[in-house]
Amino acid sequence: MAAPGTLLDARTDPAAGQPEEYPYSDGKVLMETEPHARSIVAMRDQLETHFKDSEDVYVAGSMAVYYRRGDPTAVVVPDVFVVLGAAQKEARNSYLIWEEGGVVPSFVVEVASPSTSHRDATSKRATYERMGVAEYWRFDPKGELIAGRLEGWRLAGGRYERVRAVRAAGWHRSETLGLELRAERWLLRFHDPRLGRDMLTHTETSEALQATACQRDEAVRTAKAETTARLTAVRERDEAVRERNEAVRERNEANQRIRELEARLRVSDKSA
Repeated sequence: MAAPGTLLDARTDPAAGQPEEYPYSDGKVLMETEPHARSIVAMRDQLETHFKDSEDVYVAGSMAVYYRRGDPTAVVVPDVFVVLGAAQKEARNSYLIWEEGGVVPSFVVEVASPSTSHRDATSKRATYERMGVAEYWRFDPKGELIAGRLEGWRLAGGRYERVRAVRAAGWHRSETLGLELRAERWLLRFHDPRLGRDMLTHTETSEALQATACQRDEAVRTAKAETTARLTAVRERDEAVRERNEAVRERNEANQRIRELEARLRVSDKSA
C-alpha cells in the first residue's frame, strides 16, 4: 500500500489482472533553492516554446518517469526532459515508458544541488545510460559543484561518452535536439544554430514584447507630435498668408481712397 497522502497512477497488469500503483507524488513538500527553481522553469520555457509546433515532442520536468513495469521503485524524476517521438503532447501525471510505446526521454537535464549532485553524477547517470536516454546533462546554476557549470554525456555504442564544447564561450551542442546550449550564470541558455538566435525565457519574451510595445508607443507619440507640429506649421503659414493678403487688401483700399481723393481735388481745382 502507498503511504498516506501519496498520489497514485493506478494501472492494471493485464497478465495478473491486479492493479499496479505508480505514485506521482509522495506528499512531501519539494524544497528547492531560488536559482535551482528559476533555472528549471527557464529551461522548460525555452524548450516548450521551441517545440510548441512539434506534435511528437513532449517537454516536461519534475515528473516521475517509470522505466520498468511492475516495479514502482524503478523510477527517476528528471528536473527537465524532452521526449522525441512522443505519442501525444497532453499533460500526464507521470511518464510510464511501457504505456508510451517504449519511447524513453531523449534528453535529460538535472540541476545540481549539494544534496543530489553526487547521486546525479553516479547512480542516476548510470540509470539514464541503462534506460537509453540519448543525452544526459548536468547544470550547476550557482557554479559551486560543476566546473564550467555544465557537463554532458551522449550515448555511443550503448555507453555514455563525455560531450565536449564545440565553440568558444562554453557552447556545447545537443545532437539529439539539434540545439546548442551553454551556462549563463543561473540560466542554461539554448541557441538555435539553424536560425542563428538564442532562445528566450517567458520572462525575457515578455520583457521584449513590453520593450517593443514601449518603442511602438513612443513611435506613435513621436508621429503624433510631428503631425501636430506639421498641422501647426500649416495653420501658421495659412494665417501668415491670410494676414499678408489682408494687408495687401487694406493697402489697395487705402491707395484707392487716395486716388479718389486726388481725383476730387483735381476736379475741385478746375472748378475754382
